[in-house]
Amino acid sequence: MSADKAAPAGPAPAGPASPGAPPGPGSARPQAAAQHADQAPQSDHAAGPEPAQNDVIGGTADALAEEGLPGTAAAASRVYRSSSHGSGNLFSGHFESINLFGRPEAAGQLLAGPLPADELRTLRRVFQEPEEYGAWKARLRSDRLLVLCGQPGTGRSCTALTLLDDVTRGHVSRLDPRCDLAALEESQIEPGHGYALEPTTSGLPDETGLDRLCELLGRQEAYAVLLATPEPGDVLSRRGRYYCQHTPASASAVVDGHLATELEEDAGDLYAQARALAGDTAVLEATGLDELLPAEAKRFAGLLARRVRGDLTHDELLARCRRFAEEQAADWFAGGALAESPQRLRDAAYRIAVAVLGRASLSAVAEAAEVLAWELAVTADPTATPGRPLFSDGVDARLASARAVADTGVEQVGDQDVPVRTVRFRGEALGPAVLGHLWQHRHNVRGPVLRWLAGLCEDSRPQVWVRAAMAAGLLCGLDCSHTVQELVQPMAQAPQARRRLFAATVLDVAVTTPEVGTAVRALVRHWARQGDEQLRWTAGAVLGRGRATATLGETLDLLGQIGVWEDGTLRAPAGVQVAHLAGAHCDPLVLRRIRAWLSDARRPQQDLGLQSTVFLASISATDLWNQHPDLADRGDWPLMLALADARPGLARELAGLLWTALQTGRSYEAAVDTVSDWLRRSADQPWASCLESFLPLLVHTQDDRDRLLALLEELSEDPDQPLNDQQVRRFHGAVQGAGTR
Repeated sequence: MSADKAAPAGPAPAGPASPGAPPGPGSARPQAAAQHADQAPQSDHAAGPEPAQNDVIGGTADALAEEGLPGTAAAASRVYRSSSHGSGNLFSGHFESINLFGRPEAAGQLLAGPLPADELRTLRRVFQEPEEYGAWKARLRSDRLLVLCGQPGTGRSCTALTLLDDVTRGHVSRLDPRCDLAALEESQIEPGHGYALEPTTSGLPDETGLDRLCELLGRQEAYAVLLATPEPGDVLSRRGRYYCQHTPASASAVVDGHLATELEEDAGDLYAQARALAGDTAVLEATGLDELLPAEAKRFAGLLARRVRGDLTHDELLARCRRFAEEQAADWFAGGALAESPQRLRDAAYRIAVAVLGRASLSAVAEAAEVLAWELAVTADPTATPGRPLFSDGVDARLASARAVADTGVEQVGDQDVPVRTVRFRGEALGPAVLGHLWQHRHNVRGPVLRWLAGLCEDSRPQVWVRAAMAAGLLCGLDCSHTVQELVQPMAQAPQARRRLFAATVLDVAVTTPEVGTAVRALVRHWARQGDEQLRWTAGAVLGRGRATATLGETLDLLGQIGVWEDGTLRAPAGVQVAHLAGAHCDPLVLRRIRAWLSDARRPQQDLGLQSTVFLASISATDLWNQHPDLADRGDWPLMLALADARPGLARELAGLLWTALQTGRSYEAAVDTVSDWLRRSADQPWASCLESFLPLLVHTQDDRDRLLALLEELSEDPDQPLNDQQVRRFHGAVQGAGTR
């Protein structure tokens, strides 16, 4: 009979498969009884001396217990399950350059001179007025100069050109972005004309320079609209006399306007079809963005028009929509003369930090970004001694530059939730797009980013190090060899449990990538069979997530090898992962394998079965890294009870495993402690009724009944935390009414 087809639930077989003896009936665990259990002439130590401490089954299932805060493992697994990176798309290396409609920084489109008539006519047809457009036009008429302050791609240039068109009746010119406004003379300004400009090198003049420009414009009865991108801490952009904060028109209005223009000469109802397609859920989700910028909305309308004309298939449309986030990332890290200036490096660092730590607290992301900015700066210039701006930086401008938004959320401190401000991109696709672009197109960024990710592992907050590990998993999927060599292998061999869990998380994310999944599985198998203690520990942590092998049986084989290696050196870590595996699959195969270990004549296999059983009973469903969907609504239920409730057919088999642990001297203390903890915590818990149904399954003999009744009596008389009368009556009745064999 195979190991996985061994006898199921019930008392363990006699002989070597029933190691040790529990305390006698009528006594829950008095000292004499416990001593008798350890010294009984059973197979615990039938050959002679008292067992070493390593033979005692139990210990904590929390690998992060050394962190000093309660609930650390639960917090880490919860962050892992809730993170968007867990299902992030890993994409190919193709990124197209962005051709944003009317963007002044695209040098080919910004030659000095009048705006072409056809472009002006098109702009008049498609432009959608933002909410404050009327106020801006009134200010431009009265002051002759306006500075529109906003992020690139938000339609600033279209708004500027339309404003000038309205006040000059079509006499609109664009100035070369290299134009030095401080050197502009009155003779260079044509009477009655309107000028649009976004300087790229000299920047905008100060308030005095703007006053001079305004006077020159007034003499010629001309107008000018300047475009500016606000910098963090830029007070002038908020308080300057000529400045207005640009707010774009809604994406839907921009799409409708461009669709009407694109399809105005087409017969039939193509416009109606395109509008309906614009609201299709699958199409909107393909963009991966919360809302399109005006420039993106224009391109989106063009794609919709091509689709309804039959120039694109539906799949091709979705594929083109998925490029929006990639194109935004390519634009953010496009390089150029100022790309490695301190301010631009800090912008880049913040965007990368949001990509890695999205939905973490605003303060955690900001601090991580500052550390990365330092790494980038000293990589670009090893002689630099970069500092941090104190008052010249602002959260709102930083969020706007990263296309991010602040939300409210919670983070776990110990085992309690506390409210925090969190930060995320305005679109789930932006994070993977940023990481993918860096890894595929910016090789020299890899070094500082990997050092930074490794440093984030030193932060004990799960909301930081778990998210960093998951981002590293995406990077590992893009270049497995490099990431394993530079980051994963050193982490996997570290003495600290958190570092090894970091490495396990990286591999668990990477294993889902088709291109590298086979290689990651082979690496985990190699570590499990031939690695040193740390590598085997790390391999076990990956295996417990349930995705690192082709079959569940192979996972159990490898965990079994890890658990009995070197006479059980890694028995406890392997037992924890067996329990996690049971919660990830809810498959009876796991329970049958534990029973097979318990029935094995070899002591290390028996101990692994006992250890797995104890952890299966002691950890909570919320501690699971990869939680089976059927357990998702069971919160902090004890895992064994959650499995019994989700899979009623497994209840007897689960109870049989726990019964064996209660009958075995070296696991008795840990098993009875777990049952005691269930009883104490059950008051007002949704799983109390499940416990009431489960307890009778632990009664096979009168001795079992007497032992459980003695435990109930002991807990009801506990001077510090007694069971309430209602609990005692319910559980006493359940145990008393249980049948015996």
